[in-house]
Amino acid sequence: MFILELFFRLAELISAIVGTIFISKYRANKLTRYFVYFLWLNFFIEIFGKLPGLIKTINSLSFLKGTFLEHNMWMYNIYTIFGYVFYIIYFKYNLHLKSFKKILNLLLVVFFISSVVHFSLTDVFFKRHSFFPMIIGTFSLLIAVFFYFYEILRSDKILDFNKDLVFYVAIGALVFHLCAPPLFIYSGYYNLNNMKDFVQIRRIILYSAIIFMYTCYTIGFIVCFRKNKSY
Repeated sequence: MFILELFFRLAELISAIVGTIFISKYRANKLTRYFVYFLWLNFFIEIFGKLPGLIKTINSLSFLKGTFLEHNMWMYNIYTIFGYVFYIIYFKYNLHLKSFKKILNLLLVVFFISSVVHFSLTDVFFKRHSFFPMIIGTFSLLIAVFFYFYEILRSDKILDFNKDLVFYVAIGALVFHLCAPPLFIYSGYYNLNNMKDFVQIRRIILYSAIIFMYTCYTIGFIVCFRKNKSY
């Protein structure tokens, strides 16, 4: 399991590094630059998420016990909202049809407001991953990706879609967000008898989906490298 987690961290870091090299070497558009910044944010969020475990094991950090830093659920819940918002905006600005953009704008507003209301009316914010924003966010993201693929099929982009970074982002994000939410949703139904097996299977599926996602991103940047060199 440690090796799989290590591969996950490496895949995440490599995608951010390759993306940084790409935007520093070529005149990437703002969306691509923001996407690379988003990858670095993902990496540092995961690193910061290890802080609660360090607080419990390292005596020099014991002064942080009892503070909000002792738990990280609040951070991941905030990040869940931000992540879905980013992906939806990313795909929205890669669309051309105004009707599709209007639908995504509506979904963004509904998703953000409903998520904030949900956290305001419940006590899950500091306790566990909230299922509600994951379900609404995944639904909105799937629609955004569907709109992107629909426009590809109806345009000249279908001739060289495999040379577009957005295509690899769509594939990676789609697979991950189809795999991850069910794992978090069903985590509330395991018991002491099957907890160990469930946690192990959950980690294998989750880490594999994450590795696949970041590998897609890295391949996308490499393909774009070759595409720019051919000009």
